[in-house]
Amino acid sequence: AVVSTQSTGISAALSHLLPKHCLSKSDIFIVSKLHPKCQGKDRAREAVEKTLQCFGGYVDVMLIHWPGASKVKSDDPVVRKLRKESWVVLEEFKKCGKIGRIGVSNYTISHLDELMGYCSIKPSVVQNEFHPRYQEEVVLEFCKKHDINFMGYSPFGQGDLLHNPTICKISEKHGVKPANVLIQWSIQRDVTCIPRTSKPERIRENMCYSSFMLDADDLHQMALLNDNHKFCWDPNRVV
Repeated sequence: AVVSTQSTGISAALSHLLPKHCLSKSDIFIVSKLHPKCQGKDRAREAVEKTLQCFGGYVDVMLIHWPGASKVKSDDPVVRKLRKESWVVLEEFKKCGKIGRIGVSNYTISHLDELMGYCSIKPSVVQNEFHPRYQEEVVLEFCKKHDINFMGYSPFGQGDLLHNPTICKISEKHGVKPANVLIQWSIQRDVTCIPRTSKPERIRENMCYSSFMLDADDLHQMALLNDNHKFCWDPNRVV
């Protein structure tokens, strides 16, 4: 995923690396995000146009990164107006075929209900923090009801869950890494899991999730870990 403010650097890297490895843009899937400082009609349009320019006029997915806006207090009602304007801009680019899918990130159920009240194109993706200690049941049910893909970030709880006794016990049982257990748990919950690492060996390890299945007892034990603990930003404070 590329935040809109990072598009230029990422684009330059891809221009160098894709030919080097005999790949083209069609071989990769680009997810970009609208930075909180780009909320509102004019700023959103400018940011999207810049992102599209960097990636050859098309991106696969564009998300509103945060329900709030930079330099605007979280409890200021103006953030509702700004994020609505941003969404309308994404819809415009989606309708003209320059963005494949549009969605949101870090939206609570109240933000999603609000969005469904005015959108002409419903979100294709909701990307939120998701792991056994923060299981987002209400938002998951919302996404299933509206046929929206739920994408979970921070599946390892910023590394904390890799050392959780329950997770480690389950990983030993299946002969896999704790990371594999956490990724497989997300997948068996019908969640698109996006683990983050810059280490090639970790990327290879994370790809081993499909070599086993968690059984009913594993899923039950992991369900008991839910204590609504967030490791990342908390959007509940945004009106």
